[in-house]
Amino acid sequence: MKKIADGVHIFDQAYGIPGLEVGANIPIRMTVLSLQGGGYLVYNPCNPTAECMQKLNEAGLTDVRYIVCGTVAIEHKYYAPGWAKRFPNAEVWVSPRTFSWPVDFGPYVPFGGFARGTPLQKVPKDAAQAPWHSKGIDHLQLTVDYAPRTVFEETVLFHQPSGTFVCTDMLIGLSDDPPEILTKSPYREGLLYFARNEPLEKVDVDSFQVIKDGYQKSTLLLNNINPRSLLSVAAGDLTVVDELGLASKAPQPELGYFGWYPCNWQDTDSPCAKLNDRVLPSKDSKGFECRPGWRGEWERLAAGVEGTGFQVPSFVAELQISRDPETLDSFAKEIPRRWPKIERVVSSHFSSPLPATSKNVSKAISAVCRGPPGPAARTADLSAILNFRDYLEENDLIYKPEKGRGNWTV
Repeated sequence: MKKIADGVHIFDQAYGIPGLEVGANIPIRMTVLSLQGGGYLVYNPCNPTAECMQKLNEAGLTDVRYIVCGTVAIEHKYYAPGWAKRFPNAEVWVSPRTFSWPVDFGPYVPFGGFARGTPLQKVPKDAAQAPWHSKGIDHLQLTVDYAPRTVFEETVLFHQPSGTFVCTDMLIGLSDDPPEILTKSPYREGLLYFARNEPLEKVDVDSFQVIKDGYQKSTLLLNNINPRSLLSVAAGDLTVVDELGLASKAPQPELGYFGWYPCNWQDTDSPCAKLNDRVLPSKDSKGFECRPGWRGEWERLAAGVEGTGFQVPSFVAELQISRDPETLDSFAKEIPRRWPKIERVVSSHFSSPLPATSKNVSKAISAVCRGPPGPAARTADLSAILNFRDYLEENDLIYKPEKGRGNWTV
């Protein structure tokens, strides 16, 4: 549990692919905000482990009045039932559309749901109707229907006493160093796994630079999905037979999966790399020659958008909230009008807190309305996501951008 401002504490955990000991892990963050008049609001409750409860108690944050699930995304609401059991006097508030996809089973499912009888309330679009509004916390809520029976919905908070903007997936910021939680076992092993450029490379497992390299490459994989610098079996660039042969010769099989590492990363830009060219969705569109390097890809990703230092995650930007640019733009413009004194951003993923201004928060979100981020090389880095977006649109699997897909006002 870390205090980052007066009345603002964060607690980090991490998650990855269940059943895999090493791989690309994502930091996930819970935020605890003080209420004027006493008590606390918990935003996006994490796994209520013994360590988490101990840290909460040591920090004196156990007077939990409100438990707020800021989004429909499962990883941010999955542990709310456990918190409701531990804090039965706390009010539980969920995103209005949280049980609407793919089928509305309701909140009281036998496994992983709330205990029957647990009172649940929906976070209102009108912030004045929320009980925390009179206690120093304001909110805005964006809803965008981006595909049939599929919705993006997020409630962002503003902690007025500290000037802290709190969000889930609306914004992320990336530092060159990994978040502290990922440097600890078992997540550290995941960074070491990705630290290599190819299976036959040997790395110094005690080097922090090696840990950084693994973090940056795994984060590129999570954000760009199929980086231009990467050849992989999953993308069809490499063959299983060839990679099994390399695995049998790997000098560090202890890094995971008995040496199986079906990746080949280009370290720095090839002399013949065409940095500004989008990779087309065709067979043999990528090869060992003429690839951009992952280090350059990382620098462009970590820079954020339009000089702000942060950005909307590419998956959220290109496939979800961009489906209604007009509504998104008005939502972004409301932020500095309503909250002119933002000093920092706390996101539920990657690095936090992030130094911020109201203008930059608005600018980073509204940038989505203007299309994929620049410069041209950064746009080209998103080739896989843009190709996927085009395929989904062409096959009516996501909606094409259109006014009326979203709303944030009452």
